[in-house]
Amino acid sequence: MNLKDVMQFRYSTKEFDPEKKISAEDMDQLKHILRYSPSSVNSQPWHFLIASGEESKQRVAKGAQGTYQFNEQKILDASHVVVLCARASIDEPYLLHLLESEDSDGAIKRQSLKT
Repeated sequence: MNLKDVMQFRYSTKEFDPEKKISAEDMDQLKHILRYSPSSVNSQPWHFLIASGEESKQRVAKGAQGTYQFNEQKILDASHVVVLCARASIDEPYLLHLLESEDSDGAIKRQSLKT
């Protein structure tokens, strides 16, 4: 399976077969793709949680109670569940932290960009 083709197909699954599992190779490819999600000024104000075990999917399903209760069974039946966690805002201390990290990683080459 070519994951890029699958992603471009853009089909929203209504029901999952709990017997079907995503291969480790396909999950590795998906994780690789998620790492390259672009962001403004390389802020990357998100991270991803991937639940594949029954206990971890149960924990994610608890977050779907109430208004999103109709999604609980989908979460439990899915092979893997990817949770997108994002910052609600990007403040100056976070941006300074990013700048310091990029500087220490050698990503900032010109001295004029460091001040």
